[in-house]
Amino acid sequence: IFCCKHRTNTQLFPMSTAGAAPPSQDTKKIFKRVKLRSKNKLDWAIFQIDKKTQEITPEFTSDDEKEKKGIDGLVFKLSELQPRYAVFDHEFKTADGRLTSKLWFIAFTPDNANQTDRVTYAQSLKPFRDTLAGINPASFTDKNEILKEFGSKNAVEEDSVCLCACVCVCVCV
Repeated sequence: IFCCKHRTNTQLFPMSTAGAAPPSQDTKKIFKRVKLRSKNKLDWAIFQIDKKTQEITPEFTSDDEKEKKGIDGLVFKLSELQPRYAVFDHEFKTADGRLTSKLWFIAFTPDNANQTDRVTYAQSLKPFRDTLAGINPASFTDKNEILKEFGSKNAVEEDSVCLCACVCVCVCV
């Protein structure tokens, strides 16, 4: 909706960003390193809300994880108890064999995260995501879901887990 007096675009129902943590300058710099194709490019970055400054700050990057590459390294660095945001540059081959990539914004909120952290991260999710250009949003509650979504060889299929449980039950009986 345009305001006639000032000729500016205004929202009919402006979203409240009260309580939303803003991204720090370091966060903006790290995002650019993931997004841009440069010598210092990062494959991924994980961000946390700093409890002292109440800003979104970088926690880990692909430079911090030397043993596990790609999505496996990102998932390895995620906590089972704390929500986090992540940006991941997913490289893959198209059906016709070309190498391409998509930039993903991942909101990770594990099921066993405490309620206060869940609310804090939920309040900041949209305002933070809206500051990042050219991303595809995704939300997950389980590390294995992330691995499956991005085609990791380390993803555990639920069917195989169920089969193992059934075999154990049959052997015990």
